[in-house]
Parts: sequence; structure tokens; C-alpha cells
Amino acid sequence: MTMIACKAAEPPVAALAVDNEPLQVRAKRAGLQQKRLAALLGVSENTVSLQLRGKWESGTPRYVTATIIAWEIMSHADRMRWLEETEALAADLKRRSG
Repeated sequence: MTMIACKAAEPPVAALAVDNEPLQVRAKRAGLQQKRLAALLGVSENTVSLQLRGKWESGTPRYVTATIIAWEIMSHADRMRWLEETEALAADLKRRSG
């Protein structure tokens, strides 16, 4: 018996390989625009811009970095599912609050 393509596909970007690269560059290279990142994080685009540039007293919040790394290592299908799930949750929360 011959096994073909048994190895899982590698993520498009290895997170550890680019640790010293600016987060804006990493997000852009992974196809994660600031508008989409803002929607995933539930903040404004202006807030994301400030966060990515480290304008917070403590630097870039870890949840922003974690989100970019997660996006880098996800497959396209996982990214689309994540977007669908977060959009549905945001709509549900908005419906419940008002």
C-alpha cells in the first residue's frame, strides 16, 4: 500500500520565523487587513492602528499579537469559519443589547 500526501499542509507563515517583524507587516502579508482585524477584535480601525504601532503605554496588547499569529497559522477554511462565527456572535450580542 502506498500512502500519498499523508502529511498535513503547512501553515502559510510560521509564526516563530518572523518574531522580530513589525505586526503590521505580518498581518498584511497574511492577508489580514486592519478593517478585518478591527472587526475580529471588536474595536475601531483607529484603535487597531494605534495598537499595531505600540501606542499603548504597555505596547501592543497581547490579544492583538495573538490574533495575528492565529490568523497566520490558520487555513483559509478556518479563517472563514472564524469570521462567520465572530460576525454571528457580534450580531447576537447587538440584538440582545438593544
